[in-house]
Amino acid sequence: MGRLALTFFLGVLLFMPPASALGQDAEILTLWPLIDYRRTEDSDFVSFHLLGPLFSYQRTLEETRYGLRPLYHHVRNAEGKYRYSEFLYPLASRKAEPKRTFFQGLHLLNYDFGRMGDPQEDEFLLFPFVFYRKTDQEGEGYLAIFPLGGKITNRFGRDEIQFALFPLYSRTQKKGTTVTNVLWPIGARIEGENESGWKFWPLAGASQKEGVYRKRFYLWPFYFDYRLAQDTEAPLHQRMFFPFFFGEDSPQRVSRTYLWPFFSHIQDRAKGYEEWNLPWPIFRVAEGGDKEIQRFLPFYADERGEGYRKRWFLWPLYKIEETETEFYQRRRDRVLFFLYSDLKEQTYGEDGKNKRRTAFWPLFSYEENDGVSHFYTLSLLEPFFPESGGIERNWSPLWRLYQRKWDRHGNEMSSLLWNLYWKERRGDDLALEIFPLLSFRRDVERGVDWSLLKGLLRYRSGPEGRRVNLFYLPWGLPLGKG
Repeated sequence: MGRLALTFFLGVLLFMPPASALGQDAEILTLWPLIDYRRTEDSDFVSFHLLGPLFSYQRTLEETRYGLRPLYHHVRNAEGKYRYSEFLYPLASRKAEPKRTFFQGLHLLNYDFGRMGDPQEDEFLLFPFVFYRKTDQEGEGYLAIFPLGGKITNRFGRDEIQFALFPLYSRTQKKGTTVTNVLWPIGARIEGENESGWKFWPLAGASQKEGVYRKRFYLWPFYFDYRLAQDTEAPLHQRMFFPFFFGEDSPQRVSRTYLWPFFSHIQDRAKGYEEWNLPWPIFRVAEGGDKEIQRFLPFYADERGEGYRKRWFLWPLYKIEETETEFYQRRRDRVLFFLYSDLKEQTYGEDGKNKRRTAFWPLFSYEENDGVSHFYTLSLLEPFFPESGGIERNWSPLWRLYQRKWDRHGNEMSSLLWNLYWKERRGDDLALEIFPLLSFRRDVERGVDWSLLKGLLRYRSGPEGRRVNLFYLPWGLPLGKG
C-alpha cells in the first residue's frame, strides 16, 4: 500500500471509533455495546472502547490517548515530551512539559509553574481576585489581591497597575504616562513628560501633551473635543455634541454624523473613497478606491473590496462571503448564520489543496480535505466550532450515530450506532460486522473468514484450505483445498 493510503488509514484510526480490522496480525474483539477491542501489529496500533464512545483508549507509535467522555481526556507523548489533559472541555485543561506545568480553568483560574530549583517564570491567576508572577527578571514579578491591593505589570494594556482598596485608589502607567485614580472612574490626575491633565467624570476633564494631543470633555459623552496625533503627518481632530453632531477631520479623512445614527458621510481622500449612511446600518452606499458597498437591509447588501466580496439576501436569511487572491480562493454560503453552511477553499501552486465543509445543523456535517471525505450525523456543536479539536475529542463521538470516511482511492471506514454495524475497506481487503448476526473478512493474503452469531457457524478459506466451525467449537471440519 502506498504512503497516501497508509496516511489515510492511520488518520481514520485516530478519529473514528471503528479501528482497523485489516492488516497483518490484526485482532478484533467486539461485544456491543460493552467492549470494542482492536489491535494491529503492522502499525503498532491498539484501540479499546467500553460502553460505546464513553471510555476510549488508543495507542500509536507517537502517543497514547485515553478518556472518559465528556469528563476527561488525556494525551501522552510516547517520548515523554508532553502530557495534555482536558477536564469537561472547555472548562479546564492541563499541560505538562519537562520544565513547566500549565493549568487553566475557563481562563479565569490559570497557573504556569516550572520545576523546583530551575530558572523559571511562575504565574498564577484567579481572575479577578489573585494575580501572581515570579520571574528572574528584575521588576517583572508581581502580586495583587483584588480589591485589597498590589501591583500588576504588562497586563490589560498597561505597563504597570497599582491599586489599594479599589476603586478607592489606583495608578496605571503606559509609555511614560501615569494616571492616578481616586474613586475610579470619577477622579483622575494625568502626568508625564510635558504632559498633564485631570478629570472629574462625567462632569469635566482636560489633558494635554505638548505637541502630541489635547483632550477636553464636559458632561461626557454629550460634548468632547479631542486633537490627537499632532506630532504626525496625519493630525486628527474629533468633536461631538451628542446626539446632534460628531465630526472627524484629518488631511486624509473627513467624517460627519448628524443625529446619530440617522445620517453620516465619510470621505477618505487617501483611498479615494466616499460613504453615505442613512440611517446606519440600514442604508449604506460607498464607492471609490478599491471598495464598493450597497446596503439596503434587510433586503440586500453587497460589499466589494480588493480580493473579497460579501453579500446578504433578506438578512439574516442568506449570506455569501468570497475571498480570492493570487494563491487562495474561498467561498462560504450560509443560511440563517449556522443553520446551513457550505465552505469551499482552494490553494494554488505545487502544494495546492482543496477543502470543503458543509453542515446542516443539527443533522449532519460533511468535510473533504485534500481528497479525504468525512460524513457524520448528528452534528450538534461542529457547525459552531468547525475546527475545534477539543469538541472532536470530548463531545462529538457521543452523538455521532452514523459516520463514514473515505478517500479517492476507494479506502473507506463506516460505523453505525458506535459499531453496532461497522465496515472497513482498504484496497481489495474488506471487513465488516453486524453485531451479533454476521461478521465478514476478506484478506488478499489470508482469504475469506465469515461467521454467524459470533461463531455459531464459521467458514474460512485461504492458502491452507477451507474449514468450517460449528457451535463455537475451537476445532473445525476441513473441506480441502479450494
